[in-house]
Amino acid sequence: MSSKENTGPRDCLSCRVVGGVGLVGIGGYLANSACKHKTLPGKYGLSVLSFAFICLGVARYKQTFPFNKNVEFKNRV
Repeated sequence: MSSKENTGPRDCLSCRVVGGVGLVGIGGYLANSACKHKTLPGKYGLSVLSFAFICLGVARYKQTFPFNKNVEFKNRV
């Protein structure tokens, strides 16, 4: 038996780029839909969702939380 822990596979750059661009694209589409929406609550709701998807896309590309695979973080939880 090896004492080395299995950290699991790391995401390659192309996987992070494709995932990040997809999430940012969804955020952009929602932002465009928010501009066309007629009611104020609908505009605010879609704007918040678009901001969340754009932030998730950037986090996916940078491989930060919630997409990181940090072993030390998993051991603390």
